[in-house]
Amino acid sequence: MSRRRRTSLFPVNVWPPFVDALTLVLAAFVLLMLVAFLAQRGLLGRLRERDQELTRLRDEKARIERRLRALAPRGAIDIDDGKVILQGEVLFDSGADALKPEGEALMSEIGRNLSPLLAAEPNQMVLVGGHTDDRPIHGGRFASNWELSTARALAVARVLTRAGVPPGRVVASGFAEHHPRAPNDEQGRAKNRRIEVLLVPVEAVSSR
Repeated sequence: MSRRRRTSLFPVNVWPPFVDALTLVLAAFVLLMLVAFLAQRGLLGRLRERDQELTRLRDEKARIERRLRALAPRGAIDIDDGKVILQGEVLFDSGADALKPEGEALMSEIGRNLSPLLAAEPNQMVLVGGHTDDRPIHGGRFASNWELSTARALAVARVLTRAGVPPGRVVASGFAEHHPRAPNDEQGRAKNRRIEVLLVPVEAVSSR
């Protein structure tokens, strides 16, 4: 009677299935931990790569800026964040797009210095940006500051190419009054009337 009762209490051995289930749970946990570890390593690797790329870009920008500073032996221009900035009064008469003789001479000198720089930087090209103050144009040759700023940028680009900068490595653009350096008050407007010359990656302005 007692033997029959003991047999009915444990009809099967439950330990092997239980151990198998526990093993599967542990294996799944280990697998999840491994996946998380590999994902973390991959993320850290990508972060390191991005940090190295940022460092490379900073070094390249600093190197190019040092070379741009060498274009201004006379101190007649300003360098700001990698841009060569020339005030409009140095280059042009008020409302005109024809370079003054001294302005043309200065841009020719810059063009002669830019040519070897571009030869050493095959992935860079020159962007010439024309900027004006916010005073609207009334009458004259130009309908708006868009036209005036673009015409001035083109005039500078032509001088640069005559000085040896390859035409395919120059782009000219007019920004009118929309990107001022200073507030458009009596003192700030002179800073906003300017030409900016900077190096930009070729792929930033061309699909090549």
